[in-house]
Amino acid sequence: MRNKNNILIFVMFVFFMTNLSFSSYKVDMNKVFPEMEGWIKKGNPQIYLPDNLFEYINGAAEIYLNYDFMKLISLSYESKEKQSIIVDIYQHSNLNNTFGIYCQEKPLKGNFLNIGTQGYYEDGILNFFKGVYYVKLSSFDLGDKDRSILTSIAKKIEKELEGISCFPEPVKCLPQKEKIINSERYIAKNFLGYSFLNSAFVADYKVNDKKFRVFIIESYNNKKAKDMIDNYIKFIKDKEIKPSENNGVYRFKDPYYKSAGMMNIKRRKNYVWGLFIDDPSVCEFYLKKIEENLVKHRLIK
Repeated sequence: MRNKNNILIFVMFVFFMTNLSFSSYKVDMNKVFPEMEGWIKKGNPQIYLPDNLFEYINGAAEIYLNYDFMKLISLSYESKEKQSIIVDIYQHSNLNNTFGIYCQEKPLKGNFLNIGTQGYYEDGILNFFKGVYYVKLSSFDLGDKDRSILTSIAKKIEKELEGISCFPEPVKCLPQKEKIINSERYIAKNFLGYSFLNSAFVADYKVNDKKFRVFIIESYNNKKAKDMIDNYIKFIKDKEIKPSENNGVYRFKDPYYKSAGMMNIKRRKNYVWGLFIDDPSVCEFYLKKIEENLVKHRLIK
């Protein structure tokens, strides 16, 4: 009987904490969907949760769920000329996941805007993110006024959303030198296809016509970060590959990424970082720079 009571208490605690986290970010639907002269709101906002998101975006739902999607609020506007705008406000569990899903859809090159943390415009589309919110606006038949109308409504929505406009801290630690602009991404799980590497912040670089990718993995604690390295090295050794180690940096050829160059990976506290590249001097620069940035941003001591 005591075990059943303990289970019940635990379930109630999880439910409470989940809803506490969920309700800590609130959207006032009367404000966040602004009134616009010449436009009317069609019906009431529609709300979608993880169990029925597929009803709205079908095949794309799985990608959003991978980034810990929590809620979607959607509303349509219509003008007297029967033009239409759809506003979708996605809420994810934290800034990392919101940034991650935004990066899944943003172009590498595009018309980037200073709305929220970052946004971009394409014909009939304006997307941006702020805090735990990813906002997507789509329009139909607006003609030459498309960009100005979408920008106007986006700025009004942005003002009503809670949270601050900033990138996740590890993104700020990715070195700027030779970084390909707007190549930053967040991989929510199974980085490089390995379950033991979890999630990662990545960016692409080009030095001397050689492209490579730099990554930073943020773990819950020191032990989990150490386990990542240990599991990776064990995996490599099981493949009969002998890694080298120097001052905490492991170097080896990953059997599944041989063409990418040498894997160079290091850990300090609860962070793991590295890159695929053969050039030792380039490798040393980026590993050192990331570590300096992690210290600078007080993520490690």
